[in-house]
Amino acid sequence: MEIKVVFLFFLVGLFFIFPLVVPINAQQPNQVPSPPSIPQPEPEPEPIHPKEPKPIEEPFPGLTDKEKIEKLTEENKKLKSENAELKLEIDTLEIQKDFLQTQLNDLTKKIDDLKAVIGEQIKVILDLVDRLKNVIFENFYSSVISV
Repeated sequence: MEIKVVFLFFLVGLFFIFPLVVPINAQQPNQVPSPPSIPQPEPEPEPIHPKEPKPIEEPFPGLTDKEKIEKLTEENKKLKSENAELKLEIDTLEIQKDFLQTQLNDLTKKIDDLKAVIGEQIKVILDLVDRLKNVIFENFYSSVISV
């Protein structure tokens, strides 16, 4: 009987204490998140100033105007001849490219033709294997059935 009384007091105690304990535990401090901190402003970087252009140097210092013109004319002729040689080389390379492209197209066509031939050969070989199988099994079954 004492156990029943203790148990009864325990249940009554829980019945009254439980509603008080649950709301206390349910309330947590600082449930509302705090706003993010405001970042401190960084100092503004110094702007990058454009470099001062170098003064244009004289192409041929110490020469007279006539000599400068003659040297510039020689350099111009040299550059024109180099340009002509480069254009000729470009034309030659384009011709070689076209020739190689034609060869590549021919070889691609030959490869496709060879693939078609190989496919036909495989079909013929498979047909021959099927015929051989039929001949072997017909002879084998006919000898077994006749015995």
